[in-house]
Amino acid sequence: MVPFAAPRATTPNAKVGAIALAAASFAILLLSHFAAPLAPLRLLSITLSAFAIWAFCDEMGIQKPLNRAGFIFFALAIAAKTQIILGVSNEVLGRYYLLYTAFILTAILLWSVAFLHRQRTLRILGSVGIAGTFATLVLLIGGHVVVGAGAILGIGTILAATNGSAPTDLSFVSFIERMFGLWGYMTAWLLWRGHIQPSAPATPH
Repeated sequence: MVPFAAPRATTPNAKVGAIALAAASFAILLLSHFAAPLAPLRLLSITLSAFAIWAFCDEMGIQKPLNRAGFIFFALAIAAKTQIILGVSNEVLGRYYLLYTAFILTAILLWSVAFLHRQRTLRILGSVGIAGTFATLVLLIGGHVVVGAGAILGIGTILAATNGSAPTDLSFVSFIERMFGLWGYMTAWLLWRGHIQPSAPATPH
């Protein structure tokens, strides 16, 4: 194997988690380009991503507040996405999409902040993640009044759909899924290369 790509993860959990996260990220990125329901494939992709994120949080230290909070928000996002895939009425569909995107962004933001407490490689990814997710959350929160980037991303359409109409433009949802997919690829590589080490439990006094 090429040295650059050789695994350096110290635990089977990290290796399996890296492979699962890379596969889930690829599936999510691929499916974000299709408008068709493809329900079985979408359910499989989010199930795989949930497994991978669980492994990632174990390596980061699930007992730490930021990692645990990120996992909870991600679980809520998965629950909302599952409801969307299985089918909800048009009156509430926009609200589910809003919750899904907001929870995904919040989870990435919390994990990016957690990266800032690690070594330099993770701090770089954490800084990029914070900048991207925070800016997008600001656009999402102020989507009714923000023009320009918010309009290009289709945030207004999602927010308008929360009033009871079916969303007609899911470009913002696709953008968030692609953001998560790219973050997932980077995190999978960090797991695979051993940059994310199991967090030592706190020593009792």
